Amino acid sequence: MSALIRPAGPADIEPVCALLHDKMNRKIAPDRWRKLMTYGWMADKPDLGRVVEAEGRILGYVGMVYADRAIADSAGGGRSERTVNICAWYLDRSLRGLGLGTKIMADATADPACSYDIMTSSKNTLAILDEVGYRVLDDHRYLWRKTGAPAQGVACVTDPAAIRERAGAAERHLLDDHAGLAITPVLVEAAGERMLLVFSVKRKGADVTYFDLLHVGDRALFARHAQAVADATLPEGAAVLAADCRFVPGAPEGAAREPLPVPRFYKTERLKPHQIDHLYTELQLLDLKLD
Repeated sequence: MSALIRPAGPADIEPVCALLHDKMNRKIAPDRWRKLMTYGWMADKPDLGRVVEAEGRILGYVGMVYADRAIADSAGGGRSERTVNICAWYLDRSLRGLGLGTKIMADATADPACSYDIMTSSKNTLAILDEVGYRVLDDHRYLWRKTGAPAQGVACVTDPAAIRERAGAAERHLLDDHAGLAITPVLVEAAGERMLLVFSVKRKGADVTYFDLLHVGDRALFARHAQAVADATLPEGAAVLAADCRFVPGAPEGAAREPLPVPRFYKTERLKPHQIDHLYTELQLLDLKLD
């Protein structure tokens, strides 16, 4: 069977949603899958991912969620970088074993002007990721639990209106882009400094509430005050604050280091690992847990 790999366009939205719902994950309704192609933070999308078309049918797909991100540099300036979250990677069984999985991923990640990340990989795809040039972004995370002691040295603002009032323009833009999506922002003020943290709050495993860090405005400030942030924000009971290691410079005291079930991956020559966060991804659009 001959197959064509091409960019996905608006006419492909409904066939792709049907494919992903019927073949990839029936727990995710087509309306949720559609969000991967209709997100609002970029009006002029380069494309809607890649499809594999065979005999007039869509039988494969790789999602590509684009964003233009403001990246700070060491000199205090900044620049815009285009990131692409690679997600929803599916190929019909009838086309497997032909090398199309590698070809579609190579085609989706061929532009060196973009930086690519994969936050939810399957162990079955690791060989392909290595073949097309991906590297490990993170394979561990740090965990903090509530100590029961009063939070020392920090003030944590959780009211959305108060956060907007105190946040900078770039932070407000980030929050506006994710309006209505499943994020929990916290503005932390400590020793005259402040930072925006953005969490995903989900129940996982043995009924533990995870505050998974999606974005950190100041890594060094977070590392100094992570335990106090955990004491201030975590609920009573089984709960943890979790941050991928790239978000935390050094080895913080009092934190447990835990391997990730499957590493995160990236492909770029433009960004350093700590400059790649978990926002503007399928995690928010599909309301997924960060494993």
